[in-house]
Amino acid sequence: VRCSSAVSKPVATDALTQAATAKQEAGNKPETGLILDLGIPTLLPEWRKMFAPSTVVTDVTAGITVGCVAVPLSLAIAVASGVPPEVGLVSAAVAGVAGGLMGGTTLAITGPAAAISLLVCEAVQTHGLGTLPFITLACGGLQLAMGVARGGGITEYVPESVIAGFTTGIGVMILAGQLPKALDLTVPAGLNTVEVVQAVASGIGGTNPAALALALGVVGTMHAAPKLHPKIPSALVAVGGATAASQLLGL
Repeated sequence: VRCSSAVSKPVATDALTQAATAKQEAGNKPETGLILDLGIPTLLPEWRKMFAPSTVVTDVTAGITVGCVAVPLSLAIAVASGVPPEVGLVSAAVAGVAGGLMGGTTLAITGPAAAISLLVCEAVQTHGLGTLPFITLACGGLQLAMGVARGGGITEYVPESVIAGFTTGIGVMILAGQLPKALDLTVPAGLNTVEVVQAVASGIGGTNPAALALALGVVGTMHAAPKLHPKIPSALVAVGGATAASQLLGL
C-alpha cells in the first residue's frame, strides 16, 4: 500500500499540473474574431458606478486637477500645431469626455498631444485648417477599425528603439521651434530644424532679456513646483505666472 501510494501520488500530481497548465494556456490564448459590440457590454457596469455618491468628491477633485493641467497644455499644443488656441480647448474637452465614457486607460491620450503636433501643423500648412476635421475623423475611423479587428497586436512588432527615436525627434523639433519665441528672435518661415537652430545661433546677439527671463522662469517653475508639493499644477502655475508677468510689466 505504501508503494502504491507513493506511486499514485506523483501521477495524481502530474495530472493536476497538466490540467492547471492546460487551463492557464486556454486562458492566455488570444481571442479571435471581430469586436463588433465595441466592448460596450463590459462598460455598462462602469457607467453605473459613475453616479455613485461615494466617489463624487474624488471625481470632482480629479476633474479639477486634470483641468488645471489640460488647459495650459492644450493651449500650448494648439499654438505649436499652428491652429487657434480655442481648437485645443475644444479638442481636449470633447475627446476627454468620449475617452472617459469608452473606458480610458493610463496609456491613452484623448486630447492634443505633443507627439502629433508637428503632423497636425504640416497638415494645416499643406491642406488648410478646413481639412483638419476630415483628417481627424479619418484617423479616428482607422483606430476604430483597428480595434474592431484586434489589430493592436501589430504594435508588439515595432522595436522600442523606433518608438524612442520618434519621440526624441519630435521633442527636438518642438524645442527648436520654440527657441526663437523664448529668445524673441525672428526667423524665416519654412525652415527645417537644423536651419532654425542655425538662424537662432546667428541672431543670438539680439536676444530679448525679458523674454529669456520669462522662458527660464517657466522652465524653473515647472521643475520646482512638483518638488514643493506633488499636487501643485506646475504647468498652470508657470503659464499663469508668465502671462500675469507679461501683462503687469508690459512685456
